[in-house]
Amino acid sequence: MRKHRHLPLVAIFCLFFSGFSFTCAQQQAAQDSADIIFLIDGSNNTGSVNFAVILDFLVNLLESLSVGTQQIQVGVVQYSDEPRTLFSLNSYSTKAQVLDAVKALGFIGGELANVGLALDFVLENHFTRAGGSRVEEGVPQVLVLISAGPSSDEIRDAVIALKQASIFAFGLGAQAASKAELQHIATNDNLVFTVPEFRTFGLIQEQLLPYIVGVAQRHIVLQPPTIVTQVIEINKRDIVFLVDGSSALGLVSFNAIRDFVAKVIQRLEIGQDYIQVAVAQYADTVRPEFYFNTYPTKREIITAVRKMKPMDGSASYTGSALDFVRDNLFTEAAGYRAAEGVPKLLVLITGGKSLDEVSQPAQELKRSGIMAFAVGNKVADRAELEEIAFDSSLVFIPAEFRAAPLQGVLPGLLAPLRTLSGTTEVHVNKRDIIFLLDGSFNVGKTNFPYVRDFVMNVVDSLDVGSDHIRVGLVQFSDTPVTEFSLNTYQTKSELLAHLRQLQLKGGLGLNTGAALSYVHDNHFTKAGGSRIRDRVPQLLLLFTAGQSEDSYLQAANALARAGILTFCVGASQANKAELEQIAFNPSLVYLMDDFSSLPALPHQLIQPLTTYVSGGVEEVPLAQPESKRDVLFLFDGSANLVGQFPAVRDFLYKVIDELDVKPDRTRIAVAQYSDDVRVESRFDEHQNKPEILNLVKRMKIKTGKALNLGYALDYAQRYIFVKSTGSRVEDGVLQFLVLLVAGRSSDRVDGPALNLKQSGVVPFILQAKNADPAELEQMVPSPAFILVAESLPKIGDLQPQIVNLLKSVQNGAPAAVSGEKDVVFLIDGSDGVRNGFPLLKEFVQRVVESLDVGADRVRVAVVQYSDRTRPEFYLNSYMDQQSIVSAIRGLTLLGGPTPNTGAALDFVLRNILIGSAGSRIAEGIPQLLVVLTAGRSGDDVRGPSVVLKRGGAVPIGIGIGNADITEMQTISLIPDFAVAIPTFRQLGTIQQVISERVTQLSREELSRLRVSVVPVTSPGVSGKRDVVFLIDGSQSAGPEFQYIRTLIERLVDYLDVGFDMTRVAVIQFSEDPRVEFLLNAHSSKDEVQNAVRRLRPKGGRQINIGAALEYVSKNIFKRPLGSRIEEGVPQFLVLISSGKSDDEVDESAVELKQFGVAPLTIARNADQEQLVKISLSPEYVFSVSTFRELPSLEQKLLTPITTLTSEQIQQLLASTRYPPPGKWAFLVLCCVFSI
Repeated sequence: MRKHRHLPLVAIFCLFFSGFSFTCAQQQAAQDSADIIFLIDGSNNTGSVNFAVILDFLVNLLESLSVGTQQIQVGVVQYSDEPRTLFSLNSYSTKAQVLDAVKALGFIGGELANVGLALDFVLENHFTRAGGSRVEEGVPQVLVLISAGPSSDEIRDAVIALKQASIFAFGLGAQAASKAELQHIATNDNLVFTVPEFRTFGLIQEQLLPYIVGVAQRHIVLQPPTIVTQVIEINKRDIVFLVDGSSALGLVSFNAIRDFVAKVIQRLEIGQDYIQVAVAQYADTVRPEFYFNTYPTKREIITAVRKMKPMDGSASYTGSALDFVRDNLFTEAAGYRAAEGVPKLLVLITGGKSLDEVSQPAQELKRSGIMAFAVGNKVADRAELEEIAFDSSLVFIPAEFRAAPLQGVLPGLLAPLRTLSGTTEVHVNKRDIIFLLDGSFNVGKTNFPYVRDFVMNVVDSLDVGSDHIRVGLVQFSDTPVTEFSLNTYQTKSELLAHLRQLQLKGGLGLNTGAALSYVHDNHFTKAGGSRIRDRVPQLLLLFTAGQSEDSYLQAANALARAGILTFCVGASQANKAELEQIAFNPSLVYLMDDFSSLPALPHQLIQPLTTYVSGGVEEVPLAQPESKRDVLFLFDGSANLVGQFPAVRDFLYKVIDELDVKPDRTRIAVAQYSDDVRVESRFDEHQNKPEILNLVKRMKIKTGKALNLGYALDYAQRYIFVKSTGSRVEDGVLQFLVLLVAGRSSDRVDGPALNLKQSGVVPFILQAKNADPAELEQMVPSPAFILVAESLPKIGDLQPQIVNLLKSVQNGAPAAVSGEKDVVFLIDGSDGVRNGFPLLKEFVQRVVESLDVGADRVRVAVVQYSDRTRPEFYLNSYMDQQSIVSAIRGLTLLGGPTPNTGAALDFVLRNILIGSAGSRIAEGIPQLLVVLTAGRSGDDVRGPSVVLKRGGAVPIGIGIGNADITEMQTISLIPDFAVAIPTFRQLGTIQQVISERVTQLSREELSRLRVSVVPVTSPGVSGKRDVVFLIDGSQSAGPEFQYIRTLIERLVDYLDVGFDMTRVAVIQFSEDPRVEFLLNAHSSKDEVQNAVRRLRPKGGRQINIGAALEYVSKNIFKRPLGSRIEEGVPQFLVLISSGKSDDEVDESAVELKQFGVAPLTIARNADQEQLVKISLSPEYVFSVSTFRELPSLEQKLLTPITTLTSEQIQQLLASTRYPPPGKWAFLVLCCVFSI
C-alpha cells in the first residue's frame, strides 16, 4: 500500500441495515469490541470549567458502552502545547475502573492546541500493540477528538497517516472549534458533531452513541479506497541520522529526539529505489544502530528507531563522529549507492558543544559531497553548527529537545532533505506540464488577468525547452479548447508571447470532468507532444473557480492510473472536497481566498512542480465488487433525436464509463431503433471498457421516420437477451434494459411490454420529449422505473441516478421511493400535559405501528419540549419498529412551565433534520414533522414556521385542549393539515387520519402543495426584501469580528436570497463608512455567503454610528444602487458596533424613520436610551452579555424580518413622534458593544 490516498473519502462510510440494497458485510457473531482513544483539547481554548463538562460527557457516554478487556477498551489523551497520556487502552480492565479514572482527570492548560502533534502521538503510542491496541486481532480502532478551537500546528501529514492506519476518526467541537478542520480529520463528514458552546455539549451524546455502537458491532465498517496514490521527490538520496547519545542530554531529551527522527522517516518515501536511511548514535564513541541495507521497509526502520536507548557516554566527540560516518556509513558495504551517484545527506542532532575539533571533519564532509544538516539545542554552539552544515540555512535550533519545539522544526527540515541536490551538475529536469484553466464566467474578464499573470509567473520560473520542460495550455467551460500543445512552442519567449495575448474563453457551464478527459485523451499522448512513453514525468495543473457540473471522478482516476500528477488550484467558489478528489493527492490542492492572492502562489508551486513525480498507483479492489450483470442500452435513433444525438451519445459514454465493464462482471450491448433495430454491439463483442467506449464515441444516429417501440422490445428479447449474443441469461445473471424513448410509438407495445415483464429483464426507461407516459408504464413494474429527462440536452442530469440503479439493484426491484420518509414527532412535555402524557405516548406509538419502518423506508425520531428542548431519539437511533415502540413506551415527561413551540421548531430544523442525525433531507426524502401541543406557545411560532417550511420540512400541527388552532394552522404546511381536539382522549379518533396523511403523502403531492403555499409577506411585494448589514469594523470590534461575520452568514442562510427575492448588502464603518458590496452586487445566496466569509475588519479608533446611519439613508437605500424601496420592498440594515457612538445619533435616527426605515437594535453594555431612539420600538431592542450569545438572537431578528406587514410597519412608525412615511422599509440594526 502506498503513502497517500487519492480519494478524500479514504474510507467509504457504510451503514449496513437489513434489507439494504447494496452488498452488506455480515455482522460478526463475536461480542461488541473496539479500541477507543479520546483525544481531548486541554488548552486554554477549553478552560477548566468546560473541561469538567467534557468529563461529564465522557462518563455519561461510557456508561452506555460495554467496557471491558474483551469488549470496548478506552484510553484518554489530553493535548495542548504537547500531548499527555492520561491512561492507555490497557490501563484498566473494568468499566468501574475506567469511570473512576475519567472522574479523577485534571485539566492541563496551555496556550497552544497542537492537534497535528497530538494525532502523531496517539498513532505512535496508542494505536499500537504496546499501547494496548488489538488492531492485529481485527478490532476496530476509533479516535474521538474533542476540540474547542483550531489547531495551532499543521495537521495534513498526521491526518494522512491517521487515514492510512484505517482508524475511525470522529470530530466533536464546541466554541471556536473549526468544523472544516474536524471534517478534514474525521473519516466522514457524518462523524463530525458540533455545538456552539459547551453547556449544550451533552446533546452530542445521543448523536454519537449509535455510531460508536455501530462500529463496535461491525454494522459500520471501513472499506478500502479504489485508488491509492503516492507523491515522491524525483531525487534518490541516502540519509544518515547522527544522534547525540551522551549522558548530558538526559533521557527525556533523547526520547524526544528519537521520536523526532521517527517522524522525519515516516514522512519520507523509503525504498531501495527511493530514499535509504541509516542511523548512528555517538558520545565519546560511535555506535551504528543500523545501516542503509539493514532494513528494507519503513515499518522495520521506524520500529528500530523507537527501540533505541541512549549510549550514556560521558562526553560528545562530534568531530570524530563525523569522520566515522564519512568513512564507515557512506560506503557500498553499508548499502550506500555510490555507483548511482545518489546524493549523500547527514542529519546531525546534538545537545552540546563538541569536546574535539570539528573544522577539519566538516571540511572533509563537504569535499566528500556529503551535505550536512545540523540540529542543536540552546546549549549547542551555533557557530560550530554552521561550520558543520552544508549551508547556514540548514542549521535548526529549537527552543529545547521536546516534542512541540522539534515539531516546529519539521517542515523546514523536510523540504531541503527531500530536494537538496548539492553543488554538482544537476541532470536536465525533463517534464511535461499542462495548464487546464477555468475559462468560464466564474472567473470573469475582471479576474482573468490575475489567472493569466499567475500562469506567466510559473512558466517564467521553469526551464522551458523541447528537451527540458514542455508546456501546454487548455481553457474550458462548457467545453475544452486547446490554446497550445506540449509541442507547439520550443522556447520560453514564444510561450510567454502567447500567454500575454491570452483571452477569457467565456461560457456559463463548467464541465471539469469532460475537460480532464479531454487533456488525457488529446494532450498526454505522443500526438499531443507528450513524452509519457519515454517516462518523462507528466503533470497537470488545474485552476478552477467553481464546482464541476458533470461527473469528474472517473476522469480523475484515469489520470492517476496513467501516472499523471494532478495539482489543483481553487479560488472563489471552488469546492475543496471536489479538488481533493481530482488531485493526485490531497496535499497537491491549493486554495486561494481570492484572485488577487494568485501572484503569491508560484513560489509555493515551483518546487513541487519541478521535483515531484508520481510514485505510482496501486489498484485496491473493493471488499465486494459489483455483481455480474448484462446491460442493453436500447436508444431511440429516429428523427426525434436529430440535432440532439451528441448529447445522448455523451450521456451513454459517461454511464458506461462508471460501470465495471469486464467479461466476468458487467457486459454491455448497445442498439438503436426507429422503424427497425440496428445493433451497434452485442454482449460478446466489446467486453472491455476501452473497446465499448471507443465504439460509443464513434456512434452515428440511425435515423428513420417511424418509431416502432413494440418491434424493438420484441427484437431485444428474441435476438439480444440470448446466449448466442453473449447474454448470460441462462446462468441467472441479471438482465437490464436501459430504454430511451423520445416519442410516441408507431406500433402497439402492449404485447411486447407484457412479454418483457414476464421475461425477468429489469427495465429502466428514460422518458424524453414527446414520449407517452401511459405507453411507457405498460413496460415497467411501477412508475419508479421511469426517469424523466427535462430535455435531451439535459439528459446528463440523469447519469448519477441511472448509474446508481444499475449498480445497486440486486433483485429486479428498486426500493419503493414513495415509501421513504423521515418522520419526527415533536411533543409538548410541559407541566400542562402531565395528566395526558400516557395518552400522548400511546397516540405516537399507534402512528408508528402503522408505518413501514426501516433504514431505507420510514425513519422516526421523537423530540420533547417545554421551555427547553430534549431529543429522545434521532432518525438514525433505531431502524426497526419494535425498538422505536419500546423507546416511546419508556418516555418520561420532561416538565417545565411553558411550551416554547417556536424555539422547539427551530431546534428540530437545526439539530434533527440534518444528515448527522439520520435525516435524508439532502436526498430529497420527505421530512414530516408532527407537532403535538396542549397549550399556547410561550414564544413566537410564525417566524420559525416560515423558516422550517423553507428548510424543506412538512409540519402537521395537532392542538389539544388550550392549544391555539391559529398557531397550529400557522405551523402546518397548509391550514388544512392542522387538527384541534378538546381533550387527550380524542387523540384516538384522529390517529387513523394522521397515519394515512403520513403514509400517503408522496413527493409529487408535497411538491404540488408547496407550490400552492403562499408565503407570508406583504401584499404586492411577495417575498422580496433588501437587507443591508452595517457593521462596525473598528479596532474595538476586531477581536470578535468573527462572531459578527457568523451572525450575518447565518441570517443570510435563512433568507430566500435571489435577485428577484431577497437582496443583501454589507457596509463597514468606524470613523467613516466603507461599502463592501451593494444590494445589486450579488444575485445568489452562494455569492453573498462567499463575500461575507471574506470580510475582514477595516480598522479605526472611532465608532460614528450617527454618520453611518446618515450615510446609508442617503446613499444605500437608493434605486441606482439596487434598493427597491420605491417598489415598496422592505429594506433591512444590520449595523454591528462595538461601543457607544462617538457622535450624535438623534438626527440620523429621525431621518432614517422619516425615510421609512424600521430599525431593530442588538446591544451589549450600550446606552439603552440611545438604542430606543434608533429602534423601531422598544420591543425590538435586544441585549446580550457576550458576542457568543448572538446565535440566540437569530430567530428574534428573523421573525420581524419575515413576518411584519407594511401596515404593521406603518402603525409602529406612526406610534412614534415622527410622522409616518409614505413608503416603508426595514433596518435591522445590530449594535454590538464591547465591555
